[in-house]
Amino acid sequence: MGKYCIVENGLLEQHAGSKARCDVAQILLRHGWIPIYVKPLKVRYNVSYLERIRVIPNFVTEWRNISKKLERGDTLLIQYPLDMYPKVAMTAMKYLYEIKKKGAKIGIIIHDIDSLRMENEDERKWYNQAEHKFFSAADWIIAHNPVMEDYLRKEGFQMPIYSLEIFDYLEKGKIEDMEDNCQENIVTIAGNLSKEKAGYIYKIPENAVRYNLYGPNLEERELGKNIEYKGSFQPDVLPKVLNGKFGLVWDGDSIDKCAGQYGEYMRYNNPHKTSLYLACGIPVVVWNKAAIADFIEKKRIGITVGSLNEMSDIIENMSDGQYKELKKNAVIMGDRLREGQMLSRVLEKLDI
Repeated sequence: MGKYCIVENGLLEQHAGSKARCDVAQILLRHGWIPIYVKPLKVRYNVSYLERIRVIPNFVTEWRNISKKLERGDTLLIQYPLDMYPKVAMTAMKYLYEIKKKGAKIGIIIHDIDSLRMENEDERKWYNQAEHKFFSAADWIIAHNPVMEDYLRKEGFQMPIYSLEIFDYLEKGKIEDMEDNCQENIVTIAGNLSKEKAGYIYKIPENAVRYNLYGPNLEERELGKNIEYKGSFQPDVLPKVLNGKFGLVWDGDSIDKCAGQYGEYMRYNNPHKTSLYLACGIPVVVWNKAAIADFIEKKRIGITVGSLNEMSDIIENMSDGQYKELKKNAVIMGDRLREGQMLSRVLEKLDI
């Protein structure tokens, strides 16, 4: 009985845009999973429809070979969504059914549920139908958190579902003492800084809290005086350059709540930037209605707020003792994430 996992060629050497998938693959290999390498065919989003169609034969050939390789009693783990154009990825379903008929098992670890962040109703329906087909083929699923697990149950899925709680963020060594970097009220914001994804940063009021920004797509000319842009860095470099008292996990175009398609998605997912901040030993600030808010409060590794104005008041009035407790807990959690303990814990529960 073999334990196999799909790994895109080059994934373990890449960094930009694939940190979460790369970390999952590395942890699986540590636990004895056997990689089945496939070509990363989703090279860019703006290719023509014809170019997308042209990749289908190679994609089908790879999945046909995967189906032939799997035998009764084997397990295949898939990172979902497949790193492929969504409609092309659906051609894999035929081979997943063949794998099931042979008596092999299929597991899925979810990175995103795209239907939950689609504004267009037709697109939402298409993605929801595609997700149902993939998830229905699974013998078990690893979801982000209990909220996502509840969503899947309401969608009718009855297989075992395991909660990851928070994504790992693999880095070598322990977190260094960053006490000298935490004396000022600096909030770090890392990620896509476009108006579509993070429009709120262009509305941040000027007060005693300062902000350090890290990431692409910033319109720097519109920044407030208490905001400083530090540049854009690869995920493997970010932990070495982040500086702040707190790391902000926020999406949408409002400072009063996480709004819009990206903000609403936070009610279900685990934003990967949460793991980045904690892997640096930085306590986090998250929206109090985000799915990950309960985990942050339970572990006392940050604060949950309803608005960024509320955040500013809390940070300005926080005592040194209160912050040191959050900092201590964030460092402990960060070391666990750097070692890959969250996914490892779930893998040990699987009946394989």
